[in-house]
Amino acid sequence: MTIKKLAIGVGIALVVLIAAVWWLFFWGDTPEAVDVDAANTQLDVDLATASDNAPATAPEAFDGDINATWVVDDEIGEFDFETASGSFAGFRVDEELTIGEVVAVGRTGGVSGTVTIEGGRLTGTDITVDMGSITSNDTRREFPIRRAVMADEFPTATFVLTTPVDLPVGLADGETATVDAAGDLTVAGTTNEATFTIEALVRDDGFGVITGSATITWEDFGVTPPSAPIVVSIDDSGIIEFQLIVAKG
Repeated sequence: MTIKKLAIGVGIALVVLIAAVWWLFFWGDTPEAVDVDAANTQLDVDLATASDNAPATAPEAFDGDINATWVVDDEIGEFDFETASGSFAGFRVDEELTIGEVVAVGRTGGVSGTVTIEGGRLTGTDITVDMGSITSNDTRREFPIRRAVMADEFPTATFVLTTPVDLPVGLADGETATVDAAGDLTVAGTTNEATFTIEALVRDDGFGVITGSATITWEDFGVTPPSAPIVVSIDDSGIIEFQLIVAKG
């Protein structure tokens, strides 16, 4: 075999290897960040699907009064990365790999809790997330993620509001409200204050749709991002996000 042919063969092999690695780590779309309008549209789809297959469990029609304890619904929709339906919570973080940059996403549909509104103010949240059920758009990340957040030792993460928030009057009239909500975020057994930018709307059918996101620094929660030979770096900070479908309790 001539040196030229050998070089060509090595070049082809490298191209194939790069293509294979690219497919393994980049194939498939990264889930979009949470968005209240997208969540509302998906809820329409989920309700229609539920009605086709079996009677959907629906709340009473909205009576114009937002003051109540709203309970996170865990029946409507079935969470997955393609549709992002139902209630879920998770994170997004930028990764630099040896072959390019990606956004790593981890999410779980294991979300429960309540959101309380009194006197037109958001006065309480008690949200619990099952960290042991986190999945990813790349399944190979899932075990390292759960290990990084010490899910075996600390199986849940929580967010509890600490400061009441005035809500726009228009929320009761079908308008989308955007507010900042500060509270105690507990991840991996460590609690720090976090401020979530929240968008919410109330539907005529009685469901409420809430999305929120906050930027945190992993080190503040004692979390060391997982590593792998192909990973050059992972951002020190990431975005915690959630999507909640709620109904009056």
